[in-house]
Amino acid sequence: MRVNKLFNKLRKPSSDVIYTFIFNFSLLVITLWIGSYYIGSKLLEIDQKKTEQQNSIETKNEFIKKFTKLIQSRIYLSENYYLNIEVGESEDVLNRSWENYMDSVRFWNEENLLNPIFIKYYFGDEMQNEFYNEVQPKLVSLHNALLKMRNGEKIENIKEIVEETKHEAFVYSEKLMFNNN
Repeated sequence: MRVNKLFNKLRKPSSDVIYTFIFNFSLLVITLWIGSYYIGSKLLEIDQKKTEQQNSIETKNEFIKKFTKLIQSRIYLSENYYLNIEVGESEDVLNRSWENYMDSVRFWNEENLLNPIFIKYYFGDEMQNEFYNEVQPKLVSLHNALLKMRNGEKIENIKEIVEETKHEAFVYSEKLMFNNN
């Protein structure tokens, strides 16, 4: 008989058990709803950070490509100009190679207004200082030598000036490409 009473009690839940069940179920639903919102917003935040990082890396890589192309173009065209002088090309060829070189200088100068800012932003003060103290002076030295050659002066060490500038540009570009800041 006692078993029957106990069994009947279990079959007919009291209002306390029903209330507890409804309360716990409601609490579970609310927790799941809030949790899904919180987790969703955290996942969205993580995804946005990853996208920003990816965009930053892509932008940095684009800067490196553009910088490297500009500096290599300038050096190549300067070398082309001095070699045309050394082999005794015609005035027409010299004028065209000088114009091509000067176009590269103009493109470089247009970009060079922002290059130091981007170098500092992407790579830090040390790389910006190296740009100002190593790369830029080599380019200026090469340019000044070419101006003298254009005016008829013989520059005995032009090949060394070009090679030093080329080397500095290569080393610096390599540092930009492999810098992990």
